[in-house]
Amino acid sequence: MSKEENDNIVQALEHSGLCREFTQDEILSLIEEKDTDIKRYEKGSFIFEEDDTPDKLYVLIEGYVEVSKMTFSGKKIFIISDDNVFPLYGETLLENPGDMFAEVYMFMGKGKYDMSAQAVEESVVLSVSCDFFENISHNIKAGVSAKIRKNLMSIFAMKAYNLSGKVRLLGCGSIREKIALYLIENQTASGQITKNPSREELSDYLNVTRPSLSRELGNMEKEGIIKLDGRKITIVSQDKLEEYL
Repeated sequence: MSKEENDNIVQALEHSGLCREFTQDEILSLIEEKDTDIKRYEKGSFIFEEDDTPDKLYVLIEGYVEVSKMTFSGKKIFIISDDNVFPLYGETLLENPGDMFAEVYMFMGKGKYDMSAQAVEESVVLSVSCDFFENISHNIKAGVSAKIRKNLMSIFAMKAYNLSGKVRLLGCGSIREKIALYLIENQTASGQITKNPSREELSDYLNVTRPSLSRELGNMEKEGIIKLDGRKITIVSQDKLEEYL
């Protein structure tokens, strides 16, 4: 491995939740472990497929990986997370170095993947096997071991929090209630929405049809509740919006 490749790996892992607060030496010690592996995937190749056995977690080093699930009708559903557009099952459309995926499946002891991860372009991925975590106290220094445990607890706590938000959202009775809850939970102090998904992505997340979503957003703009500018949504009247909670 060249120095440039090694530097790219370290830089990517510095942005990963798994290696939060790690020094460069600690990152190097992690990637040198026998239960970790760095692999380059050609465009179109699979990191894992549905029905494979989950025995690793993965961290994107470079490239772009698409995580998706095929329905019985043959439709491809993209799995998107809190690191990207929406929190959903902890998986994502991966394009940022340091993005981690499939860790939930490895730790929950799920027998088979019910989704696939595929390289959209040539990609480099770090994998850490379950054997590493089973022997973590013996594999690396105590300080690094403690950091990994703490980081994983933080990651899973955030995923649980995001999933509880999704449950609250699905419990809303009307489309407008769903939109109101989503906007309020994702706004800044100035009323700007921190995430700007496409209408298709937002309709999938809210579990409504795209035409119904677009129609309701348009009605809310006419009523002076929000302002639309392409994907961008701004809350105009907080009081009116909160009436639907």
